[in-house]
Amino acid sequence: MRGRPLALLLILCTACGVGPTGVVGAGEPARGFTQGTRLYFVLQGELASAGRPEGPLNAAEAVELLRDGPTAKERERELGTLLPKNLSVRVTDDGFTLDKGMPMLVGGKWLPPVSRLPRLATGQLVCTIAEATAAKRGLPVAAVRVTVPEKGAVGCDDYR
Repeated sequence: MRGRPLALLLILCTACGVGPTGVVGAGEPARGFTQGTRLYFVLQGELASAGRPEGPLNAAEAVELLRDGPTAKERERELGTLLPKNLSVRVTDDGFTLDKGMPMLVGGKWLPPVSRLPRLATGQLVCTIAEATAAKRGLPVAAVRVTVPEKGAVGCDDYR
């Protein structure tokens, strides 16, 4: 009698009614976050990225969003920017140049045109351009080199 309950248990466990199936196609593999844009701000002296729903954008459009600064929610996360208010920059997928620009009156002071950027501000531009370009070309960010005035071609990893 002891063998009957065990045999019954084995039958119940193996006879669930589901038969074997072949390979079932499920479409394209996941590719990660591609529908937005990643912008780079500064958090506690380091670069920090923030996702924006706009996009995908080209590098110049992404830098325009970056120049506008962090949103209220991003500021709540303590993200900031080191890009000067009077930044005049020309952007391509492969790099950027600082325009001569015009002096700007900010808080009662005339700021001269920006001719050099602090290292983290340059990193904000480089990483934002690299992210936008990588998304556009279907490349990993590490594969994108951005031409920086007076420095040549650099990658986002050079600023992390």
